Amino acid sequence: MESPQDIIKAMVAFLHQRHLKELGFCKSGTTWVRRLDWPQVINIQLSKWNSSTEASFTINLGISIEALHTASEGLPLKGTLKEYDCDVRARVGDLLSNKQDKWWVVNQRSDPDQLAEDVFAQLDRFVLPWFERMVNYPAVAAVFAEQKTPFKAALSYHLANDPVAAEKAMNEAYANSSELFWPKLRRWR
Repeated sequence: MESPQDIIKAMVAFLHQRHLKELGFCKSGTTWVRRLDWPQVINIQLSKWNSSTEASFTINLGISIEALHTASEGLPLKGTLKEYDCDVRARVGDLLSNKQDKWWVVNQRSDPDQLAEDVFAQLDRFVLPWFERMVNYPAVAAVFAEQKTPFKAALSYHLANDPVAAEKAMNEAYANSSELFWPKLRRWR
């Protein structure tokens, strides 16, 4: 009998071969990257509580925006792109209507083929449309505003050539930041 980890590996292979590869995603381990002007990342995150009889995973998402990354970090991104390097990040649960964290539970009786189809159904319904909406700075700024990240919203509005919205978001960043962060905010301002 296969272990839950083996079933997840088989599911990842099925997901890649049947769906993500033909959408232009390249796979490395449990991470897929679609190389566009703003690369899109899908990552399977395994639970740290997995055992030999049961495992669970969720899906993390990211979009890498070089100009935004350079503006916020002061350095360009180097090396292989990972989800945690991305500028815009979310979990699949963030995109669901109930906004609840979504984890798939796998045991020795789980079918990797069915699991791959279920995962892709969620990707197709929620993730791919989210990626399609994240194609300009105003859309990205709106996500940062929703995530209560006014500093990155301000940078996004600035990159969108919207100085009024950028100033408003920067003022919010000042109001909601620790005084220790203010020197950094002043430099960016």
